[in-house]
Amino acid sequence: MRRNFIFIVFILLISMMFSKDLFLQWKKVDSNNYIEKNNNVFLNISYLEKIGYSIMGTSENLFIIKYDDTWSAVVFPKAGVAIINSSESISIDNDEYIYMNKKYYVSLNLLAKLANLEFFQNSKGYYLNFRLAKLKSIDGFLMKDKLRIIMEFTSKPEKFEVYKLTAVPGYLIKVYGVEIPEVSFSKTYSNKFLSQIKAMQHSQKEIWITITLGGEAKKYTKIEEDGRIIIDVEMKEKFTKPVVVLDPGHGDFDPGTLGYLGTKEKDMALKVALKTRELLKDKPINVYLTRDTDKFVELYNRAKIANDLHADLFISIHLNSYLENRSIRGSEIYYFSFSNDKYARKIARKENLDMDDNKDIIQSRVVEKKNSIPESKKMASLLEKHVKENKIPFRNIKAAEFAVLAYTKCPAVLFELEFLSNPTVEVNFISGKYVDLFAKIIANSILEYFNIK
Repeated sequence: MRRNFIFIVFILLISMMFSKDLFLQWKKVDSNNYIEKNNNVFLNISYLEKIGYSIMGTSENLFIIKYDDTWSAVVFPKAGVAIINSSESISIDNDEYIYMNKKYYVSLNLLAKLANLEFFQNSKGYYLNFRLAKLKSIDGFLMKDKLRIIMEFTSKPEKFEVYKLTAVPGYLIKVYGVEIPEVSFSKTYSNKFLSQIKAMQHSQKEIWITITLGGEAKKYTKIEEDGRIIIDVEMKEKFTKPVVVLDPGHGDFDPGTLGYLGTKEKDMALKVALKTRELLKDKPINVYLTRDTDKFVELYNRAKIANDLHADLFISIHLNSYLENRSIRGSEIYYFSFSNDKYARKIARKENLDMDDNKDIIQSRVVEKKNSIPESKKMASLLEKHVKENKIPFRNIKAAEFAVLAYTKCPAVLFELEFLSNPTVEVNFISGKYVDLFAKIIANSILEYFNIK
């Protein structure tokens, strides 16, 4: 007897461990409204009324599922057929429904087709939801002279509307044909222009996003891309001076490349960075260096310096080498080669984050990086322009995966000034001519980037 009792308890525990809940539009369905049979789940079709459907004409031979004037399914179970929107017909098998106590219970797979719902399952349960775009992420960034809010969705929303808040500075954005999977969204910010972003599911097919500003806005501009809504806000108060971080490569025990006469890359890169800072000292720009002496700074820490300073632009300064042919010359510029998934994994590994538990943090970094790529290309193009104007041979602009470019949040480029392996180039750096010239190229490119005269 005792053995039987233990066996029954064991079976119950196992069934509890492996049973799944059913969710309709992310809300748990009471178990009285569905049947589990032969490894299948059947939902009482009347339960769809909770999310706005109309169930009509229910009889042993017929039932009708309607949603406003946008969707209808007329179902003839015994005939094994359903008519969708008066045009498309689908076949129905006897094992896809149960008729019991004058109620129809329909398998989730079939019900998804009949009601135009999305059906999926995971370890937590079974889900039936509207086929809506899903909110992936929202974030805000200070970009030179404006505040940019980026909203990412799995697909393009039906439409959106922007309203000005009345009680506090900010905007309410109503987005239609969208849902927030399972939870709402809220994020606070430490800068004085953006206080908070909140998103909530206002109705079954509409979300409201509230952007609370730290000051009065002058105007906004809206941009819609496939799956993205961007709001650029121009504030009444002037932004603080832009922050530029110059990163002289190598240092200390790491000399970088060496010239034929023994000139070290680390020394020339530092001299160019120091001279650039000097040229910009009277301009409305805050210039910082990752190192201003002959010391070594680990690659990730160089990026971290820029991130901690909330930099608007990062320029890593290097010199090239090609010992096989010392006649090779010219400048090269690199920006980060971007791939959503690959970058997410890179950030997770480097910053010791979990891809599931820290999904929001990782996604935020991905959005930041994606947003910085066009600006990085812009800075690269400006450097190219000024290099050519100063009669320096120019080789190319390329995408690459340098660590300092990967981990900086702001627009970032790596500038290979010239080939130190070329004797003429080395002599020009030793004399100071190229130190002054490349500092001028970088300084003028920065001024043009920020539109500073």
